[in-house]
Amino acid sequence: MNNMPESEIRERAKPYFYEAPGDTLAILIHGFSGTPDDLKELAKFLVAEGISVKAPLLAGHGRHWVDLEKTSHYDWWKSVEDEVLAAQGQYKYIFLIGYSFGGNLALDLAIRQPQIISGVVSLGISVFLKNDFWVRLGLPFAHFLFKSYRKRYIKKDQLPEYEASGAYAVLPTKSVYDLYYFINQFTKKELAKVTVPTLFIHSQDDAIANPLSSQYAHDRVGSKKKELIYLNDLNHNPLRSRSREIIFGKIQQFINAIRQN
Repeated sequence: MNNMPESEIRERAKPYFYEAPGDTLAILIHGFSGTPDDLKELAKFLVAEGISVKAPLLAGHGRHWVDLEKTSHYDWWKSVEDEVLAAQGQYKYIFLIGYSFGGNLALDLAIRQPQIISGVVSLGISVFLKNDFWVRLGLPFAHFLFKSYRKRYIKKDQLPEYEASGAYAVLPTKSVYDLYYFINQFTKKELAKVTVPTLFIHSQDDAIANPLSSQYAHDRVGSKKKELIYLNDLNHNPLRSRSREIIFGKIQQFINAIRQN
């Protein structure tokens, strides 16, 4: 890991903790190159329902894209593990809710800490990504030839709002390589070790994470209690879709069913 100082965290990218009375905590995990801001509306809903919420900022995120390059997949994973271990013993129920690559991290933590994690909700998990074949084919070369690349699906007029949230429109190729390494070496190889209850939600026409990602993960986790829900929507982030209220309700039902057992 590079020891150069990090840039300042953007205001909207900062981690947050919303406390509610009760015995339940939801740890919200944002995706690769995103920030906790992506999950803020869900956080507000959950705390209104009496569920405390923590949303950590993954290492190297929410600053400048060069800070992402200084970190590895282990650093991103450790950002979540630290929160899980810190919450142990303080709550009876601890749920992990991961968006995009945050779902990958959530499932992996559930494998390592099944005695702590009560259940996992995955929103648009990343297993097969946009242009997956060509990216996998060219990434080993691009990793050495190019330092970074810009997300071309983000239009110029969208950049100010995108960057204000702390999300990255430019990605280090090293970090993309790390992302794929985690998917290949951990997510795909260890899904069968997931035993906690799981809920997978995916937009049917997700143009970034192929909807088959959730089918793949759902079919391979070892959980006895698992559910897969597809939404008739275009948005990669289901929480920003027109189906948002439906998703909130499904997550609440999932959590309540586990707490009532």
